[in-house]
Amino acid sequence: MDRKPGHLPRDVRAVASSLIWIKVVGIGNVGVGKTSLIKHFCESKFSTGYQPTVGVDYGFKVEAVQGIDLRVHLWDLSGSCEYEDVRNELYSDTDVVFIVYDVTNQSSFEGVELWLREFATYGNNTALMCLVGNKTDLREDHGVSPLDAKRWAAQRGMSYFETSCASGEGVQTMFSEMLLATTRKKQLAADVSQHPAVTQHAS
Repeated sequence: MDRKPGHLPRDVRAVASSLIWIKVVGIGNVGVGKTSLIKHFCESKFSTGYQPTVGVDYGFKVEAVQGIDLRVHLWDLSGSCEYEDVRNELYSDTDVVFIVYDVTNQSSFEGVELWLREFATYGNNTALMCLVGNKTDLREDHGVSPLDAKRWAAQRGMSYFETSCASGEGVQTMFSEMLLATTRKKQLAADVSQHPAVTQHAS
């Protein structure tokens, strides 16, 4: 096909640079439901069968937030200790990280501190961080106090969400609020970079 440069109505590079890309990372113990959360968000699906993530899994979705189409990349990192080196290589440039625990499993909640430390060591300190209590449909087996989880998150300046991939309860709310918060954060950072003198004068 013989086409001369400039035949497209818009410059491809300009279009690409105008897109907003969001990197979201999910971490937590094996079996807490990270994969199910991402799959439910991307595909509105839930599988009752359990298949542990081997190393890393990946999802993608275009999500509209405040009239802006976000290109959301979702990284589902295995909670197995044998993939620690893989996880540590993938933490860079993360916009949002959500730490998941199973509300029926006390040990998975006790592990969130270690996950926080791992990300703090290998990730970036500008990422928005959230705590997610998953499997709330199993209320009769609720082993973790929601008050304890909320207190833990609040003490670390993190948002707290409860979700059920089986029923879908709270999943869309969690992702919507995380993406809204990081979009506002990016917009604020852009405003500051465009008007540094105004920001310094105001401070």
